[in-house]
Amino acid sequence: MRAAREFGDDDRFAPYRDGVLAGAAALDYVLMLASDSAGAPIPEGEARRALRDGFARAVDELIAAATAVSAIATPEAIAFARATARTLDEALRDEDLETSGRRFAVIALANA
Repeated sequence: MRAAREFGDDDRFAPYRDGVLAGAAALDYVLMLASDSAGAPIPEGEARRALRDGFARAVDELIAAATAVSAIATPEAIAFARATARTLDEALRDEDLETSGRRFAVIALANA
């Protein structure tokens, strides 16, 4: 959401803006379903699977968006990319979502 707010008008980020916002909304809805705050309970196993799948998609979307932001190459964009790399690094480890592709993308962001 921060990327869309701060860099949403830049041509290099624009192709990712709608996907980032849609992904955030979808993950929010999954969280509402899993916590039964949407008024439509789903079985616990399905909730866990939906959260994991939604989180993995959000990680991939954030990697793509942060990579686009890093290409803007302003000091603010570079700072955003590096901060996002730290957050992604923790998320990949904590949620057991690490793949070689994700790891290399996070390393590239950290070295932007």
